[in-house]
Parts: sequence; C-alpha cells; structure tokens
Amino acid sequence: MRTFRRALPLFLVTLITAFTAAADDMAGKTTAPAPLGPTATYQAKYPIPVQGGDYELLTVILDFPPGAGVPRHFHGGYMVVTVLSGELTLTEKGASRVVKTGDSWTENIGDQHSVINTGSIPTRVVVTTLLPKGAELTTLVK
Repeated sequence: MRTFRRALPLFLVTLITAFTAAADDMAGKTTAPAPLGPTATYQAKYPIPVQGGDYELLTVILDFPPGAGVPRHFHGGYMVVTVLSGELTLTEKGASRVVKTGDSWTENIGDQHSVINTGSIPTRVVVTTLLPKGAELTTLVK
C-alpha cells in the first residue's frame, strides 16, 4: 500500500502529460519542428598537391559589369572560381569558353588566362585561393 501511495503522484503526472500531448495533437498544436538546415545546391572537389609551408586561404567575391574583365594574367596560388550569377568568357591555353552561373574552374600556379564579361548583365564570382605566404595573388602578363 505504501508503494502504491508513493507511485500514485508519478502515475498521475505521467497520465496528465500524455493526455495533454494527445489533446494538443488533436487541436493542431504540435511542437514546431526544428528549423531546416541549408541545402547544398552545388559542390566542387579538386585535388591540390600542396608542398609543406605557410599558406593563406583567401576568398574574394568579384563583380564584373558588362564589358569588364582582366587581361592575360596568372596567379601565385591554386584557385577555384565559381560563377554566382551571370557568365564570363574564360580564355586559356588558346581556347575560349563561356562559364555560366553555377559553373566553376580551377587554376594552377602560373596558368596564364584572361576573363571578360561579354554578356549584357553584371557577373559575380567567388574566388578561393590557397596562396603561399609572400606570393603575389595576381600578376599581369605584358
């Protein structure tokens, strides 16, 4: 009997909690689900051979108005470039190609190339560079 008296309050709390939850569910008052996380819409993975040393990881967002570009140049670090909006014409190794929204390209140290926005709308790109400490980010070819 003593055990019953001790267990009765716990039993009643459990019963009331269960009935309250059931009533909330029937009334449409369910607990809100946790907010959703981000959705990956694009992912790129590129192997990069890195020698020992000090590096800086640099990310830059660049805007190219129509007609804007960078003449032939090269970089001192490995790069991944992704077009966020618009499109650019990339010229490298004697060939040109249009890189559109969502597309990426990579650049190795010393690769010579040029880019220009030949379209009629602004273009935005994100550039991520693994730059050896002390190296020049961009060098124009004369």
